[in-house]
Parts: sequence; structure tokens; C-alpha cells
Amino acid sequence: MATFVLVHGSWLGGWAWERVAPRLRESGHTVMCPSLAPAGPRVGLRTHIAEIVALIDRHALTDVTLVGHSYGGMVITGAGYERPQHIRQLVYLDAFFPSPGQSAFDLQPVLRDACDAAAALRPEQEAWLIHPFGFETMGLAAADLEWVTARARPLSRATHEEPLPEPASGHPHPPATYIRFGDSPFFADTANTALRRGARLLTIEGAAHMAPISDHERVGAVLGRTI
Repeated sequence: MATFVLVHGSWLGGWAWERVAPRLRESGHTVMCPSLAPAGPRVGLRTHIAEIVALIDRHALTDVTLVGHSYGGMVITGAGYERPQHIRQLVYLDAFFPSPGQSAFDLQPVLRDACDAAAALRPEQEAWLIHPFGFETMGLAAADLEWVTARARPLSRATHEEPLPEPASGHPHPPATYIRFGDSPFFADTANTALRRGARLLTIEGAAHMAPISDHERVGAVLGRTI
């Protein structure tokens, strides 16, 4: 059986995996769903990478399947550079697939523009915060949209502005699997990039960007087949 560490996307928390994790555990896998540090003036991508590295070290994890959804792809890539010898594979769920030196905003300038536009509507708010937006475009049913919106929290702009650090060791980077969600427009080009760079590519046809919530049965089933 495998050890899964599931890393959530922007504005979410470990709660975003509440529907996926039970399916994996029922199959006998160990599953951890950490919540990344909440927004703060000193919280950025490096903070979140360090948290996942610390979790691996604290629990003496080995042979980990490290899964990242959306922004979580930035985090798992960095953790893969820090602890490659502890990770069986990196699994990207409709996620960023960065190279060292790239930030999330570098990879998706349109996201930077959207965040800037959203911030302009809240001129009284701290400039380092990005408030949740756009969930209504991510394929959620009305009840799920309400559930996610009620629990989502702001994130620090530095999480998307900080570039991915360079690898910290000489170990080979873990192998990658990229899982494309067929009805999500956000990372279609990224999936092709991942394939060109040697990742195994799988597709969940008809799945939208928030499939860990809206299509959790199929997401859990595909994750179970990646090991």
C-alpha cells in the first residue's frame, strides 16, 4: 500500500480532500491532507514547500506519492527538489508544472491580471492579500460552490509571486504523473508541457478544475491507479 500526501490549491485547505481521502484509505493507503499556512505578510511559496518537507521529515515518510492540485503543483515540485529520495512520484492534478525560477504568475500571467483586477475592487485591503474569486467558473454544483466559498480563505500574494527555488540536492527529481481534467480550461497547455518533459499523462474526461470535490470518486480511483 502507498502513502499519499495530498496538497491543496489556492484558497483551500486540507478539507478540500474530504471526499477523496476516504476512498484511498478504504483501499488500505495512508493519506495525509495538510493545510498549508494561512495568509500572512511573510508567507510565500517557500513557506509552503518547507511545511511539506517538514511533514515528510517529522513522520519519517518514505516512498511517498506526493499529490498537488492547482497551486499545489508549485509546492510539490519544490518539496520534490528538497526530499527526492523520500518520494516515489509527484502527481499533478490540473496543476502548475514549474521549472526552477518560475513563479505561478510567470506561468499564468492572466492569473496575475485577474488577481490585480480583484485587488482593485478592495483598495482598502492589504496589498499582499489575494481574496478568493472565480470558484463559479470551476464546475461546482450550487451546493458545493456554497460549501467551498464559505470555507475558502485569502492567500498571500507571495505564494504566486515567489519563484520556485533551485534543486537542493544532487538526487534525481522524482518521476511525475500529470492528470489532466478534460473540462478544465486552466491547465490544458500545462498538461502538454508535462508530457514533453517526460511526465506520464492521464486524463479524466469531463472533469472540471475542482474535480477533487465535484468528481471525487473518479479522482480517487485514478490516484489509486498511479501507484
